[in-house]
Amino acid sequence: MQNRSLGTATRAANCTTVLTAAGLSPAQIAAFEDPRSVNIAGTQTSNPNLKAERARTWTAGVVLSPRFVPGFTASFDWYDIKLKDAINTVDPQQLSELCVDQATTQNQFCGLIVREAGTGLITDFTIQPQNVASFQTAGMDVNLNYRLTTASYGVFNLKVVGNYLDKLTFVGTPGADPTDNLRTTYAPKFQASLDLTWVKGPFSLNYGLSWFDKTYRTGITPLILAGNPNYIDPKYAFYKDRWVHDIYASVDVTKNFQFYGGINNFANQKPDIGSSSYPVESVGRFFFAGVRAKLPKF
Repeated sequence: MQNRSLGTATRAANCTTVLTAAGLSPAQIAAFEDPRSVNIAGTQTSNPNLKAERARTWTAGVVLSPRFVPGFTASFDWYDIKLKDAINTVDPQQLSELCVDQATTQNQFCGLIVREAGTGLITDFTIQPQNVASFQTAGMDVNLNYRLTTASYGVFNLKVVGNYLDKLTFVGTPGADPTDNLRTTYAPKFQASLDLTWVKGPFSLNYGLSWFDKTYRTGITPLILAGNPNYIDPKYAFYKDRWVHDIYASVDVTKNFQFYGGINNFANQKPDIGSSSYPVESVGRFFFAGVRAKLPKF
């Protein structure tokens, strides 16, 4: 029962209920802990009882093309999406947590878990797609473009695409407390990409940047930290920001023959401690070069 304070207000009571049903005494329940370090076998199935998802969405946007800055355009789009009867397949860890984090244990998650009588240990489980209560997300997309054409220095083109994620919540079953997924892995609050290109005659040079801000480490959520501030040292609660810089260059020798090359992740950012591929891939700095040739039609 060491994790009873890391979920909703009903988790402790529901844990007692499922362990009592497995035949454990109050003393055994108070001292309950799963000592196993091996994976538990389970089953993944389809679900013939799925219903169609229903969504309510609205968006509002504006596009700006100021006359005093020729070649510049900017668009801002706010979106708000509410998805009901959403289809989702939870992983085994989420399945066990959702079982005891609902209002009662009479829910669609607990019925998919088998516990051993007398020990309360999970011995089998089934995961399947289900119509969960709802997903909700809201945020803003930003798109900036600027093109500058010069007589002597060629053409410059700058493009910036960004997103502000204001809300990302999941409700496991109707009436359950929403799970806040904002700033979890792959759901940063802010992210942006920048693309700057210069072209003059046969020469082309490009710089690209991919960035997003820090996100909670896998398995860490605001709910867990609120329930147990000492769960993890604050400096390890987040993965670091993503900063990936790329450079690409090409030269057209003829209209049918081109040399190209570049460096991906030239700053050589590495995955954060505790991960092999986040917030960047493990490859690190990567050089490449090649030739493109257009062959005549046969």
